[in-house]
Amino acid sequence: MNGGVHVNQLELFHDKDLDPYIVRKSTGLIREAKHSLSAKELTLIDYLISQVKQHDSELYEIEVPIKELNEICKFGSGGAAYSSTMEALLTLANKGFWFEMSNGTKTIGRWLDKAYVKNGIARLQLDKDLSPHLLGLVRSGNYTQFYFADVVNLKSLFAKRLYEELRSYNDENTVELSVERIKELFNKENLEWSRVQAYLRKAKKNINENTFMTIDYETVRKGRKTVSVRFHVTKKKGDLLEG
Repeated sequence: MNGGVHVNQLELFHDKDLDPYIVRKSTGLIREAKHSLSAKELTLIDYLISQVKQHDSELYEIEVPIKELNEICKFGSGGAAYSSTMEALLTLANKGFWFEMSNGTKTIGRWLDKAYVKNGIARLQLDKDLSPHLLGLVRSGNYTQFYFADVVNLKSLFAKRLYEELRSYNDENTVELSVERIKELFNKENLEWSRVQAYLRKAKKNINENTFMTIDYETVRKGRKTVSVRFHVTKKKGDLLEG
C-alpha cells in the first residue's frame, strides 16, 4: 500500500490503493450522532465504512494488518504508530454516542462490535446497529458519500467534521449553519464564538488545500450578534461523486 506522503489535491486518486474507497453513510448519522471522536478515530471509522459494499446483507468483519491500516490512513509507520492505532481502536470499542431518531427518541449507539488483533493483523467489525445507516443506502436515497482519499488528507478534527457536514447537504452550493451547530461539530459548545472562529478559519484552509471541495463563508448577524455562518461550496474538477 502507498501512504504517508502528501499528495496534490488534484492527484488524490493517482494512489490506486485509495481509488475505490467511497464512504457512504446515512445523512442522519452525520447530523444526529453526538460523538466526541478524535481525528484519528473518525478516520478509522470512515476507513471501515469505506469497506462496506452496498450489496452486503450485513456488516462483515474486516481483516487488515495494522501496518497496512496505518499506511492507508496515513498514520505513519513504526512502533509508535502501531501503539497509537492500537490505543485508538481500544478507545473506539469503548466509546458510545447519542443518536436522535426521527421520532425524537434518543438512543446510545456504538462504533465497534468486535476488535481482535493477532500477529499484527486486526479483525474489526462495525456495530450491527449501524446497519440501517450503512447498508442499502443507494435505494433509500437519504445518504451522504465522499471519497476516503479526501478525508484521509484532513488531519484536523474540525476540518473533518465540517467537511462531512457540508457534504451531507449534497449538491447545495449554499449551506447555512447556526453558530450552535458549528460549536457542536467542533466539540466547543462552551467556547466563545470569537475563539471558535479561529478553528473555523483553519478548517476552511485545510479543506481547500487538501480535498476536492472549496469553501468560503460569511457570518450572518442579528443586530450585533453572529447567529449563523453561510457557506459557499464548490467542487473541484475530479470529484465525480454526486452527493
